Amino acid sequence: MSSADRTEVGSSRRASSVQILSLGWPMFIGQLAVMANGIIDTAMAGHLSATDLAAVAIGASVFYTVYVGLMGALQAISPVAAQHYGGDRPREVGNTWRQGQWMALALLVPGLIVLCFPQPLLWIAAAPEAVNALALQYLHALAFGLPAALWFRAFTTLNIAVSRPRVVMAINLIGPVCKVPLNLLFIGGWEGIPAIGLPGLSPMGGAGCGVATAVMYWISAVIGWLLLRRSDFYRPFAMHGLGWPNWPALKELLRLGLPIGGTYLIDVSAFNMVTLMVARLGTETVGGHAIVSNVAAALYMLPLALSGAAGVLSAQQLGALNPAAARRIGWHGIQLVVGIAVLTAIGLFMLREPLVHAYTSNPEVARVAISLLALVSAYHVFDAMQCTVAFALRAWKVSVAPMVIFAVSLWGVGLGAGWGLAFGLGMGVAGFWIAAVVAVALAGLSLMVLFERVTRRQIDGTR
Repeated sequence: MSSADRTEVGSSRRASSVQILSLGWPMFIGQLAVMANGIIDTAMAGHLSATDLAAVAIGASVFYTVYVGLMGALQAISPVAAQHYGGDRPREVGNTWRQGQWMALALLVPGLIVLCFPQPLLWIAAAPEAVNALALQYLHALAFGLPAALWFRAFTTLNIAVSRPRVVMAINLIGPVCKVPLNLLFIGGWEGIPAIGLPGLSPMGGAGCGVATAVMYWISAVIGWLLLRRSDFYRPFAMHGLGWPNWPALKELLRLGLPIGGTYLIDVSAFNMVTLMVARLGTETVGGHAIVSNVAAALYMLPLALSGAAGVLSAQQLGALNPAAARRIGWHGIQLVVGIAVLTAIGLFMLREPLVHAYTSNPEVARVAISLLALVSAYHVFDAMQCTVAFALRAWKVSVAPMVIFAVSLWGVGLGAGWGLAFGLGMGVAGFWIAAVVAVALAGLSLMVLFERVTRRQIDGTR
């Protein structure tokens, strides 16, 4: 490669990186705001009682397992709408939005069934009766908010597809501001602050966190709906009204979205199963595992945001009938996300001791967590890799093969080999994290090979 060619490639990579970062940072801030709502619930429930804290933790685990699968399916709106937007087909963007609403209505039914009748899942948790009763109230409250939550998720994916993530970020930032007063309104007093309360409504304890979250979902949905109605930006899309289902368009969303939802469920279920398996290794081990799991989840937010941005930009180029540019942005996104992840992993490894001591003063819990964070550093790099390649593939409307890869990697290697290492070879919780590193590495590298083949085949087919 000549020096001129290298300069051109470098300039192109810088341009792609600027675009990805510009689109990705509002998504990242918005995701952190959503995470803050959960942190507020945990902190406030924890200061009520151990029963309230356990009920909120169990209820949230059930809810997000359900919601993540449904939310994942709605992700299909983003690449489809982004291709239409990149191809300057605004009416088709609006049609994708309407079919996405029909899809959300279809997904709402199984979601409501699980949230209204979650007793089988609560039975698996084997919590005391008082905890289960409070968790049941918490989930019933969230069932009320689920229609708004799914509508707002569709609204989110649409705005990301048309390069307007700041709108969603602004709405999401309202959540943490309103969450504390809403919690006080429904759960009762907290830390010496008297209950605000509603006339005729008794304090609900931890279950009130669910009511407050449901109210926040409706507030977000109403703000989004008003923007769609009144903002000039959305008028070319002709999005008003629901219309009738358009089966070919709806079928495209379902064919792409259901495997994406399945992939999200595989990821969440594998993570939750490891947590359940680790429970038999002792309280200190569970505590250490919980700390590193929290760190891994927090670090994942940045690759998730940047991966989504790269995927949208690739889809827009595909809509503009420029597959070579879409492929180039995909690879540049992978390089950017993995590069940032490597730097993050190095920082995490170097700062693991002070980080853990900020979480806990228990020396045994700290010892477990510090030893695991070395593995989490490697895990983060490969987790970022699989994330960005998966989003890149979705831009090309490929989702079934990635779901199969995830199932084999996370369930087969992550859970199967993890169990063997942890209990068969006596490696304990480190065995699960070693298997997790291998699992996400296998997933990331397999997806990368798939991305190269898919994009190369489609580009060659257009010549």
